[in-house]
Amino acid sequence: MFLRSLMLGAALCLLPATNALAQNTHVISLQEADIRDFIDDVAVVTGRTILVDPRVQGKVTISSEQTLSSREVFEVFKEVLRVHGYTLVRIPDGYRVTLLQGSAQDAPLIERNGVTGQMGTAVLISETNKAAEAARLIKPVMHSQGQVAASPNGSVVVVTDFPENIAKARAILAAMEDDGRRTETVQLTQLSVIDAQEALTALGGQNADFRAVPIPATNSLILEGTPSRLAELRRTLSQMDVGSPAPRGAIAVVPLRFADGADLIELMTGLLPSYAIEGQPNPTVAYEPGSNSLVISATGDVQSELVGLIRRLDVRRPQVLVEALIVEISDTAAKELGVQFALGGVEGSTLPLVSTNYSRSAPNLLALAGGLVGLDNGEVSAEAQAAALNSLVGLGGGTIGIGGRSGDALFGAVLNAVETDQDSNVLSTPFVTTLDNVPATFLVGQEIPIATGESLGGNNLNPFRTFDRKEVGIQLDVLPQISEGDVIRLEIVQEVSSIAGVLTATAGDFVTNKRQIGTTVLANDGEVIVLGGLLQDDEQVNVEKVPVLGDIPVIGNAFKSRGKSRTKTNLMVFLRPTIIRNAEDARPLTRDRLNRMRAVDVLQSGRASSKIDTLLIDPIIDTP
Repeated sequence: MFLRSLMLGAALCLLPATNALAQNTHVISLQEADIRDFIDDVAVVTGRTILVDPRVQGKVTISSEQTLSSREVFEVFKEVLRVHGYTLVRIPDGYRVTLLQGSAQDAPLIERNGVTGQMGTAVLISETNKAAEAARLIKPVMHSQGQVAASPNGSVVVVTDFPENIAKARAILAAMEDDGRRTETVQLTQLSVIDAQEALTALGGQNADFRAVPIPATNSLILEGTPSRLAELRRTLSQMDVGSPAPRGAIAVVPLRFADGADLIELMTGLLPSYAIEGQPNPTVAYEPGSNSLVISATGDVQSELVGLIRRLDVRRPQVLVEALIVEISDTAAKELGVQFALGGVEGSTLPLVSTNYSRSAPNLLALAGGLVGLDNGEVSAEAQAAALNSLVGLGGGTIGIGGRSGDALFGAVLNAVETDQDSNVLSTPFVTTLDNVPATFLVGQEIPIATGESLGGNNLNPFRTFDRKEVGIQLDVLPQISEGDVIRLEIVQEVSSIAGVLTATAGDFVTNKRQIGTTVLANDGEVIVLGGLLQDDEQVNVEKVPVLGDIPVIGNAFKSRGKSRTKTNLMVFLRPTIIRNAEDARPLTRDRLNRMRAVDVLQSGRASSKIDTLLIDPIIDTP
């Protein structure tokens, strides 16, 4: 072994040449040499520390016709290892030779392509979230021991391979990111940038393959599209932007497309004094509401400036769709238990009247007793009959009673027990669309009469009552303001009200439930935020009893009426604003809600198609 190593060293390290430039050069010539001896000699020649995995075995054959530097010897060394199924892994004090299979887990993280002949791990970012698609294209060009992974529906691609394959992966991802579209700015001199943008938009139609964004301040146009399309647009603009502008007359009519002339005329009137020129008539601006146009009377130069200012203000404003979600889950449970009794004598009897009667219990035992007395005497008045019947109307739960006459004594007793349990789930989704910085109100409900006064005339003649109308239902008041970065400021008043019932059985006044939130919040476009909520657990216990007698253990239950109620309420209000900048943004929102109504109509009617389709013929919002 020592002799072989000596001969190998002689083959690798030739005697120093007489030429100074030839010093530290080597010639490699090996025939079936042990790979471990080759690794030892490379460590000596390059001055690097190399650890060898015990599984590294084999013979190598290498021939070089030209002298190699120490760096070139190390590069050849890495390629030889790769050919024989081995690789180098960087360690703190040098390198480690290990099997190529399974070495991907030990590959270091690299910034660019890495070191030749060594595996590395690179993290690639897809700006268009095409990571999964890029991984499918990269996999076929990788080494058999390389690895590639991508985040689903994300932007991260992790590649572990040799430098040349990592470079291929970067090139593939770059080709996918480049969709061929370019951005270019065109400066106009004679043509108004607003008119140019309108002409190009009309030329391209709804499915245009380019975008044109005007910048009125500099009278320039930003174009986005493919290079060939941009070349066509430049030629069109150059043909339009020629010659001097036509001289303007004393009067100019400017039709408005988006702005309200009534609001714009106030602003223009305040600015006109700054456009006055000494020795010339003062410029004037009038509003014609029939065509929503502004009429300008001024010199040519002033007209041009005023028209440019109007065009900058007359732009399409974005809209905001505000959706509210109101969820209320409540549970009400009540229990009533009452015992009433009465004992008294008939007419002419000296037996005293003893009774118990509670406002929380039904029926009215005294009214029933009056009816029984009338029947016993054979004379029952209409009032007694009505009182007895009314006391029985509206009974709930279980009622047990006994009554009768014994001699001159009348007696009766009633036991009434009621248990109620009510569940409710209120789910409301009011939504409203409004312009940016314009308040909107959405109300669905009823107007109920509320008594505000009652009066009797002289001698109790001509009695009358006064009423007021109160809105009860779901109301949403909102003022949206879009700020930088599509952050929406919302001033909101959300109210949910309903009729709880009448105040008392004899009075017709209504009791209403009301839940209201008034707040100002910030939300991103399409973000769901919570406005507020209420978690409430209300328990009430009411006891009516006869003093002293009702406190006696066990027996005292016959002298009392007991009621218990418990109400649990869980109320939450959520909100989601969505910015609508153009028809393309509004169309899918409209189609989604229209399809929901179609589905509900078909489900409830049992027809094969919705009746809504017979009323709408617009293909824009039709089912795709």
